[in-house]
Amino acid sequence: MTDRLGMAGRRVVQAVLDWALAVGVGVLVAILAGVVVIPLMQWGLVPPKAILWAPAITFVGAAYACDLLIQIWVPLRRGGVTPGMLVMGLRIETLRGGRPKGRAYLIRWVLLTVDGLLLGLVAVASMVLTKRGQRIGDLVARTLVVRTNHAGTDGLAAMTTIHGSPADVFRDSGPGGS
Repeated sequence: MTDRLGMAGRRVVQAVLDWALAVGVGVLVAILAGVVVIPLMQWGLVPPKAILWAPAITFVGAAYACDLLIQIWVPLRRGGVTPGMLVMGLRIETLRGGRPKGRAYLIRWVLLTVDGLLLGLVAVASMVLTKRGQRIGDLVARTLVVRTNHAGTDGLAAMTTIHGSPADVFRDSGPGGS
């Protein structure tokens, strides 16, 4: 039971990190929309109400699109790992241990609406009560989230196994470099 609670806690932190990334991108794009709308409003090209609804609509659209990318495209291209999962040392797998297809990621993403009910309490209860620690989206998509060998600061160690030593990542390999 303690392992299930620990894994549920990791997944909650991972979800908050992924959500914060999507919302952060949405805020930046909304600010940009507001900056664009101000001169258009002053020149009389858009109504004054545009200063309110343009950033709001832009925020929702950008955050939604970013969440779609984070939950479907990134794990599909990066071996079942979202940015939050990379930090927390988690990975999505099929029940047989393989890489999920795009359809499974889409199902998981759509069912985040169900899992997110009551501020995510439905997902946490599902993860604690199921034998494999699956949320409803995982159960329907036939996937599960597993721990990887690295998390947090060890993520740098995993990157260096791809690129060599940490110094190699930043070393100049041009004509004057070593």
